[in-house]
Amino acid sequence: MDVKSLAPIGKLAFTQQPQPVTATPAEVTKSFANFLTDAMDEVNKAQVESAKLTEAFAAGKVEDVHQVMIASQKSTIMLQTAMQVRNKVIESYQEIMRMSL
Repeated sequence: MDVKSLAPIGKLAFTQQPQPVTATPAEVTKSFANFLTDAMDEVNKAQVESAKLTEAFAAGKVEDVHQVMIASQKSTIMLQTAMQVRNKVIESYQEIMRMSL
C-alpha cells in the first residue's frame, strides 16, 4: 500500500466555507405546510390500505392474518402519532398566545 498517494487528500477544498441558506418566513411556512400535507397523505394511505386488507380478509381473498394485523397496527400507530403531534402544536400555540409582551 502506497501511503504517499493518500497525502493530497488532506488538502481538500476546505478553505471556502459554505454560505448558510436562509429562507424567508413565507418559504418556511410553505415547506412546513407541505410537510404536514405529506404526512397526512401518508396517514390516509395507511388507513385506506388497512381498510382494503380488512375487506379482502373478510371476503376470503387474503389468508395471511398477520399481514392484515400489521397493516391495521401501522395505520393505528400513524393516526395516534398524528393526533399527538396535533395536540402538541395546539398546546404550543395556546402557550404562545398566553405569553405577555
